[in-house]
Amino acid sequence: MSAALDERLKIGDLARLTGKTVRALHLYEELELLKPAERTPGGFRLYDRSNLERIQFIDRLQRLGLSLTDIGDLLKEWNGSETPPAAMRRLETFYRAKLEDTRRQLVELRALEHELLASLAFLEGCRPCDAHDHPKAACGGCARPQAMDTTKLITGIAQQ
Repeated sequence: MSAALDERLKIGDLARLTGKTVRALHLYEELELLKPAERTPGGFRLYDRSNLERIQFIDRLQRLGLSLTDIGDLLKEWNGSETPPAAMRRLETFYRAKLEDTRRQLVELRALEHELLASLAFLEGCRPCDAHDHPKAACGGCARPQAMDTTKLITGIAQQ
């Protein structure tokens, strides 16, 4: 093994390379998500480069919405599988469920995008309004009430 691949990193170095705090890495270790390659005679944790990949994996799963506990459970299932095909099936089941959840969230985000665009279009039409001397409640009697019905983000705030 080359010196670069065999290089051991102290926890502070690993934290700097990954953008994590030392406390976060200690938590990962407490939750058995991360394991030091070795400890020095003085008790310092030393990590190898494979821990960088593990931390990137943890980050990706967190971006998918998993908690550290969920990630720990996933890893325990993986490690507890009797055979590689069984481990792959478990991972596939998990990823399929996450894909469905992601697709559902995308539909919701697209609907929110549409709602925001409609609200912004409505609000753009309010700029020339000359009702400066009227209370905000006058917006409910605006000459554009039918347009106001196009977005709940506008009707919701206009309601008292």
